[in-house]
Amino acid sequence: MRRKWNSIQWPLAFVLALAAIILGFIGFARFSASTGQARTHWDTLYLAVQLFAMQSGAVSGPVPWQLQIARFLAPAAAAYAALGALAILFRDQLERFRIRFLRSHTIICGLGRKGMLLAEALKARGERVVLIESDTENDFIEAARDFGALVLLGDARAPRILRKARVNRASHLVVVTGDDGVNADVAVRARGIVTNRKGPALYCLAHIVGPELRSLLRVQEMGKATEEPFRVDFFNVFEGGARALLRDYPVSGDRGGWRTPEGHIVVVGLGQLGENLVLHAARDWRINKGPSTHPLRVTIVDQSAASHIESLLVLHPWLGQVCQMMPVEAPFDSREFAEAQFLFDEDGAGAVSTIFICVDDDSQGISAALLLYRRVKDKGVPIVIRTAHGAGLASLLRQEPIADGDLSSLQAFGLLDRMCNPDLLLGGVNEILARAMHEEYLKDRRRAGEGLGTNPALVPWSDLEEGRKESNRAQAAHIGTKLAAIGCDLITLSDWDPDNFQFENDELEKLAEMEHDRWVKERKQTGWTLGPKQPEGTTSPYLVPWRQLDEDVRELDRTFIRTLPDLLARSGFQIVRIK
Repeated sequence: MRRKWNSIQWPLAFVLALAAIILGFIGFARFSASTGQARTHWDTLYLAVQLFAMQSGAVSGPVPWQLQIARFLAPAAAAYAALGALAILFRDQLERFRIRFLRSHTIICGLGRKGMLLAEALKARGERVVLIESDTENDFIEAARDFGALVLLGDARAPRILRKARVNRASHLVVVTGDDGVNADVAVRARGIVTNRKGPALYCLAHIVGPELRSLLRVQEMGKATEEPFRVDFFNVFEGGARALLRDYPVSGDRGGWRTPEGHIVVVGLGQLGENLVLHAARDWRINKGPSTHPLRVTIVDQSAASHIESLLVLHPWLGQVCQMMPVEAPFDSREFAEAQFLFDEDGAGAVSTIFICVDDDSQGISAALLLYRRVKDKGVPIVIRTAHGAGLASLLRQEPIADGDLSSLQAFGLLDRMCNPDLLLGGVNEILARAMHEEYLKDRRRAGEGLGTNPALVPWSDLEEGRKESNRAQAAHIGTKLAAIGCDLITLSDWDPDNFQFENDELEKLAEMEHDRWVKERKQTGWTLGPKQPEGTTSPYLVPWRQLDEDVRELDRTFIRTLPDLLARSGFQIVRIK
């Protein structure tokens, strides 16, 4: 509604002003005729125009209805135009005034495509959004204001700008500028501002492109105390996109009649998304299949495939033991690529389960996908195409009609649309861990004979009520504190066999007790009291010291601790001893 109004308000004001002039002209002409006054058309037009300044409407005698409407319509149109002009002139001051009264809002630093999509999605949910942008010529500024976001112009690294955005009263701070250094700097400045914050912690999410820097910063933050008024996580849309792609299209042994018991995927284009896809596919393969299975086969099609593979192996030495990477150096417009012999084995049989098109340019990616589609259209092999926005795929495909077959095996993956989803993005790594822990909880309860829906916690994550989700997130945020208590730390995953780490019995008991104490403290802070267990209530018989718990209840906490190495490995971390 706001966008529609912004697009029509000035044309509408012009039409109303023109109508006022026409009605005023007709009204004055009739009034002059009825009173015997002789006026030229120019005099009459001048009187009609003077209605906007309220200088000619006060006449004595019978007033024609046209003049009656015009002498109210003209000043109203003039006042609206004046107020609109003042709003434009003083818009920054007005927006800063409105920001002064905001609470529990989301601040987004950086108005690029990621920031724009996230802001629009948050506003569509009815949330309050403040955008901080340093480039006054940014084309997205007006569009953001059109859908109701407040825009604050300035450098987000400046503490005064963060204070003007009311960072101390915000619920989330998302930093998505195009510079890793700036993003990390904003997070550091924000932490310093909210040191005395009361109530829920400010959750900060900063976009970091460099995988090593991102992992290092994550590990440091996961080791911090959960009582801090500032919680920060670091993300990358390409890493998150790779995770999402593999959730939708997991590496499997058999698909669509293709017999591939050892697993074989094709990655076309080894940019940032392609690299993350290879790493996560290999890691998932090892964690899910175990070290005794065949290596995952990955055919990499890129003009510099061999050098890319060498770089990956240098940065990730374990990759060579888990994954068999085969380079195909063929330009996407070459005959070699069109023939696509890399999709078949020596006998000419199909040899891949999924084809991932990770080319940065949407049009080039679509063209590459269509060439490969013609080779495998009767095999049912999914071809997943990375696009900036999923909605653009259909229009691109309409420009490339295919005479035979349908296009059902071509699937779009809108990277920015998918990864700029507030529910997914604002959770960060704690959200990933929280979801994984909830899934493990569901599996454990199913093994115990409980079915979905038998209590409010036994439901899929999407159906879980927000308070329980937040409890899982707090549990994830406390992992670093627990590990520090037994002389352990987190590092970026290098050993892809999570079973290699085992807690000692005394460590297991200590961490399980710490988890119970954390849970008791969390429940009491949210108003829970000791009493009989009620599915929908706020009482629990387990709000007692560890030593007073029944053994089966203690075992629930022990089970969670036992699963930690595997849960962390799936998120890219491993536990190491430092003492």
